[in-house]
Amino acid sequence: MNFADYARINGSKYADKLCLIERTPNTNARRALTWKAFNTQANRLANYLTKNLGIKKGDYILHLQNNSLEWGITYFGIIKTGAVVVPLNFRFIGSDIRYAAAICRPVTFILEEAFLDRVNPIREYLSTVKQYIVVGEACPPDMVPYSEIEDLDDTDEATIDVQEDDYLALMFTSGTTGQAKPVIHTHGSMTATAIGNGMSTPVEINDKYIIIHPLYHSGSLFLWTPYYAVGATGILILDCRDPKWIIEAIAEEGGTGLLAVVPICVDLIDLIKSGTIDLKNYDLSSWKYIMTGAQPVPQEVLRSLIELLPCQTIHTYGVTEAGGGVVWILNHDDILRKPGSIGKPNFGVEGKVVDEKGNWVPPGDVGELIIKTPRLMKGYYENQELTARSIKDGFFYTGDLAKVDEEGYYYIVDRKKDMITCGGENIYPVEIEDVLHEHPAVDDVAVIGYPDKRFVEIVMAVVELKKGTTLSEVEVIEFCKSKLAWYKAPRKVVFDHVPRNPTGKLMKPALREKYTGKKEAFNL
Repeated sequence: MNFADYARINGSKYADKLCLIERTPNTNARRALTWKAFNTQANRLANYLTKNLGIKKGDYILHLQNNSLEWGITYFGIIKTGAVVVPLNFRFIGSDIRYAAAICRPVTFILEEAFLDRVNPIREYLSTVKQYIVVGEACPPDMVPYSEIEDLDDTDEATIDVQEDDYLALMFTSGTTGQAKPVIHTHGSMTATAIGNGMSTPVEINDKYIIIHPLYHSGSLFLWTPYYAVGATGILILDCRDPKWIIEAIAEEGGTGLLAVVPICVDLIDLIKSGTIDLKNYDLSSWKYIMTGAQPVPQEVLRSLIELLPCQTIHTYGVTEAGGGVVWILNHDDILRKPGSIGKPNFGVEGKVVDEKGNWVPPGDVGELIIKTPRLMKGYYENQELTARSIKDGFFYTGDLAKVDEEGYYYIVDRKKDMITCGGENIYPVEIEDVLHEHPAVDDVAVIGYPDKRFVEIVMAVVELKKGTTLSEVEVIEFCKSKLAWYKAPRKVVFDHVPRNPTGKLMKPALREKYTGKKEAFNL
């Protein structure tokens, strides 16, 4: 079954029911699409792609947009054709886009006008792209305005039949080399994700899911899929910088659930405790749950959410490769009883903690967390070696070190991969270190995670300068921002000797202990 077929089914069964609502805070702007209108518009795009551009099953189409009604329409319009959608991180700079295009060799690029300044300078490197479609008013003359496609009359059902194993999406997730890894999900794995996540809450037909984080990210997208599949409603809050806008949307739209990463949770808690947000002023009777995860969540944050909010608090763990979001789940009643736990495997998920030989370790012992589930990716695109290292006997090796207690509750105790998670975004130190090594004043550098109340951890660079040179913290940060997506740049810089062992490996435990008080990669 084509995963886009749910749009057709719901468009027929729930024609006048709302599929997506888009709210722009502080402007009172609100747009909405019924299920019938959503499916009709997705068909328009799909028919244009196949009949006008010759798109066929298995072609790759880049998709770069901020959250909007058009994000959803174009995403599902692409997969209706049997083509593979490639949703890009809206923070990607030109080099990231070139990297993604070089891997998947896209034939079409659908982008929002806000990203033209990043795409235009690199068009000569996107040699496989035959046509660009621009969502917005500022469309160059050699590109197709999406508004022209919206006016077309061809709305015949365009969803083609596919097999469960056929590719649906190529999603880029961070890798240990600093370059994004291309993860392939199929129509089958996406359907299994929708079912698994839908069973965890559970999702009901009249529920309304609040979407505040970008849909290119597996957390937001995969947690929306059960609402899409069952015919419920998604509510997009654009540019959500103020937690008050979330509370207003829940009260005014009858929102039932949302995913919020730690910084949003911390801001919400602070505003409620300060009295800036008084929950008594809002009708929040529809609110069922707030879900948080995407990085380690401090126990105090979870405790405060439970104490302050009139809904259930859910803590989750997941990875893009295994269906993101709710692969593991710790329910409201267990959060205080099992501090630090990620809970138990979710519906349709089998988990193990194993030693280096793949043998199951007993409760209390530390090993690597591995996952088996129908939600699992097909593999890393055109990288059989990495796929074979990561998936063995049907289990995905997460690289996270964990333990399980006697009741079957799991705990992440460390990260095998040298990764920093800042505000839900995975950042790999080697990429930043490689950039800083390019600076003529830098002799050596090590990048580690540094504890932060709002983001849990931020990027910290320990820089050793060459003799006779000077460099300021601001100069280091600006140098990184000139070569990397801004969120990867260090937020803290210290100038110090960078220790290495006799084989030349960075001695990061010594630096972590010196600056954070912990030898191991930052964990809670």
